[in-house]
Amino acid sequence: MTAEFKTLTILTIYVGEDVYYKDKPIYKCIFDEARKAGIAGGTVFKCIEGYASQKRGMEKRFLINFTDPINLPVVVQLVDKRERVERLYPFLEKNLKHGMATVYDTQGFND
Repeated sequence: MTAEFKTLTILTIYVGEDVYYKDKPIYKCIFDEARKAGIAGGTVFKCIEGYASQKRGMEKRFLINFTDPINLPVVVQLVDKRERVERLYPFLEKNLKHGMATVYDTQGFND
């Protein structure tokens, strides 16, 4: 059996963990929207350090332990065919006020 590589689109969204949409961290909302849109796969990475050119959201976490770092970067990465990934664009254009998104095509194997 020979692997068949296909063109896949990767959407990567960079936000801070303190950026909220309604009463929920936006990275969780993005992930929920991706599932609703039928996007094949996604991963959320909580980073250990990062910076941005502008202030991100406002801290909303409760019960903060003073030894915990706050407002860490979060990266959401979604992979599927371009037309499925594009289903998420309206949500991002409307609600991603403090963050950045990148899109690129790559070759990948998906069984």
